[in-house]
Amino acid sequence: MVKNKPNQGARKTETLTLRLDPKIKYTIELMARIKRQSITSVIEAAIESAAFDLDTPVLIEGKRETWSLSNAVSEFYTTDEAAKFINLCAFMPELLNYEEQRIWETIKATPEFWDENIESYLAPYHLRGLGFIDKFKIGAYFMSLTLHVEEHKDSRTIVPFDFVRRLPK
Repeated sequence: MVKNKPNQGARKTETLTLRLDPKIKYTIELMARIKRQSITSVIEAAIESAAFDLDTPVLIEGKRETWSLSNAVSEFYTTDEAAKFINLCAFMPELLNYEEQRIWETIKATPEFWDENIESYLAPYHLRGLGFIDKFKIGAYFMSLTLHVEEHKDSRTIVPFDFVRRLPK
């Protein structure tokens, strides 16, 4: 019987392909045997342990704090891709890569994504000088927004998102 694969948004786990030194792979296999766990369980436990000990810069109400990566993930992780991106931008901006910085700067340069008068969001994102971010609008336009940034990747300046040209899909 063939089972339908769930769509990406419905997945409970993700697949990761790694290239490892053969000695490290052998070490992981032996650890799994000793602990009577799967290789996946051994790797997950090692990552969780490392995340607990890794300091991460977090921005809270405009002040830089240092949290463990484990605490930051617990606080800011969500299955909603747009909200996860906004959390990274708003609370851990030092960790953005170049492409993410371009998307974030495009959002900041587009007034339609911001409203100074919004008083009630389920999870308010208020950034000084910008107002409240409309996370629902960003979610609706997120794919179009990433395409817009890709189209303007060679521009020396940030090109604000054009709502008239882009309709959410």
